[in-house]
Amino acid sequence: MHTIATKDSLCVGRRRRNLVMAKATAALVMAMVICATLPLAYSNSFVTSACKTTAEPELCVSSLAGLPGLPNLIPTQLLNVAVQAAIGIVQKTSTMAVGLSGRAAPGLEQIALQDCIDLLDDTADHLSVVLQHVLSLDFISNSFEASSVNTFLSGGVTNQDTCIESIDVTNGFVKSQLQTSVQQISQSISAALALFVTIINVADFKSASHNRRLLFDRHGDGDDLPPWLSAADRRLLQDSPGDIQADAVVAQDGSGDYTTISDAVNDAPEKSDQRYVIYVTAGVYYENVEIKKKKTNLMLIGAGMYSTIVTGDKSVVDGTTTYRSATFAVKGAGFIARDISFENKAGPYKHQAVALRVGSDLSVFYRCSFDGYQDTLYAHSLRQFYRECDIYGTVDFIFGNAAAVLQSCKIMARKPLDEQIITITAQGRKDPNENTGFSIHDCTVTAAPDYVPVPTYLGRPWKEYSRTVYMQSYLDDIIQPQGWVQWNSLGLGLNTLYYGEYMNYGPGAGLAGRINWSGYHILNTSEANTFTVAQIIEGDKWLPSTGIAYLSGLKV
Repeated sequence: MHTIATKDSLCVGRRRRNLVMAKATAALVMAMVICATLPLAYSNSFVTSACKTTAEPELCVSSLAGLPGLPNLIPTQLLNVAVQAAIGIVQKTSTMAVGLSGRAAPGLEQIALQDCIDLLDDTADHLSVVLQHVLSLDFISNSFEASSVNTFLSGGVTNQDTCIESIDVTNGFVKSQLQTSVQQISQSISAALALFVTIINVADFKSASHNRRLLFDRHGDGDDLPPWLSAADRRLLQDSPGDIQADAVVAQDGSGDYTTISDAVNDAPEKSDQRYVIYVTAGVYYENVEIKKKKTNLMLIGAGMYSTIVTGDKSVVDGTTTYRSATFAVKGAGFIARDISFENKAGPYKHQAVALRVGSDLSVFYRCSFDGYQDTLYAHSLRQFYRECDIYGTVDFIFGNAAAVLQSCKIMARKPLDEQIITITAQGRKDPNENTGFSIHDCTVTAAPDYVPVPTYLGRPWKEYSRTVYMQSYLDDIIQPQGWVQWNSLGLGLNTLYYGEYMNYGPGAGLAGRINWSGYHILNTSEANTFTVAQIIEGDKWLPSTGIAYLSGLKV
């Protein structure tokens, strides 16, 4: 079968050449502004100023103090050197981690080590992308490229946190060998992120970018959209299953090209700049599927949200890590899923058991279902969009550190274990400079059919700078009057988190009894706008071509 034809290449090429010239000119102009505004050479005041924006300023300063050539570097050069230094530490630690493979204990310690090896490899790729942007200076004049730099630096920090979480549960040899080096990586990336944010802020980039459309025009023809989101995707998302032109068909009865999703994914092209469509016929597929980072631009289409089901039952109790428990895991950029369910059947007694883990940048889930108990949807990292999806769970069942918008979704709390409360979100932002957070917009929060009256909360802070907002959503009476709950008795993050509510409605939306933490906000319209699709995930730059009906801003 054949994919749908793409746009005329000659016209696209001409437009993109003109675009590149415009971007280069804008970048040079903005670079001149930065050089005129910031010190021409390295100074303690610049580094100190940048590091003050981090959670640990002294560690930030110390991680930058040893960089080569500091007395002669302008800020953008300093950022370049800082990113390269972080890459060096990642490479060294990755080599060490691979060398530990033969010495780790079988079982959980080996699994945790493999988590770290994979996450270090991902981090090296993230930093390589960042370095390309830093060398070209395209992030200075372009909001989408700036968002990408922050996204991949934030993803690098998240990867180290996840590695540490995995090896923490082993408490053995691997932890003793890796933990210090992984923490050093996290500190070096955090320092680079601080430099980046300071450069952007000094250049007054945000105010300038709102008056320009340098890269994308939402109302234009879309020729400048990223290559993995072509106009053809619009038809793929709008067609009925019978009309879809798929590159591969999965059918359990042997009537398609494959009988398992994993086989179809494994045979898909790597590093593709064209959409590759896999249609999965109705049925329950008992398999753990992993879409690795080289499998870019895949689209997975089912026969219906509750007709095509991918299911598994891995869990922490049964001897794996939270990260590795996912029934379906995706890293390849530009992934799209439609009309399919992902579930983890381990049950509430198995505790952490992920149905879907997503570390795919610019990924879309449309009319999908995520079914589990604790830790159902792991929105791990990078930029993600969920539209008209159903999410079921009990404890922290939407968690991770992605920049993710859930829009027009149904979030359903189900019966937990007797001693448990229900917490819908557990967002894991660790660094105040990260552009991550959960925006739950125009959604419905209610009870699943098996729900019993249990204290139910909008979320709790997994990390110090946890960030989650609910906007213009229906909150049923299952929500406790205080709305939010602490992570533990130590009060982690209550002064540094960012939790917000804006114009929600329903019996659980009353604000009179809400918690009074300094990090809790009743948002005004201006504040709420920063958590819309257009801003938190730069959605107007990449979502229009998918054909998904989405709200760019707030409902009016």
